[in-house]
Amino acid sequence: MTVLAYLLVPILVVAAAAAFMAVRNREPSSVESGIDSFRREMDALSPDAAPGRRRTELGGDAPIRQARPTQRPPGPRLPDEPR
Repeated sequence: MTVLAYLLVPILVVAAAAAFMAVRNREPSSVESGIDSFRREMDALSPDAAPGRRRTELGGDAPIRQARPTQRPPGPRLPDEPR
């Protein structure tokens, strides 16, 4: 009987964890969730959806500007460096 318990307990633990994960990660099946999902996909595929516009729609600040690359002044050449 104890050998059967050593096999039965892990099987029950794995089955309970699998059932919990299946319930937790299931897709919503309501009509509204389907419509919302479709709208999000269409917004993502929209050619006129600029990153700055999407950020302001979400309530964020103005779009983040990318920094210009800085130019470093030329330094001394190393002896092995080609000209």
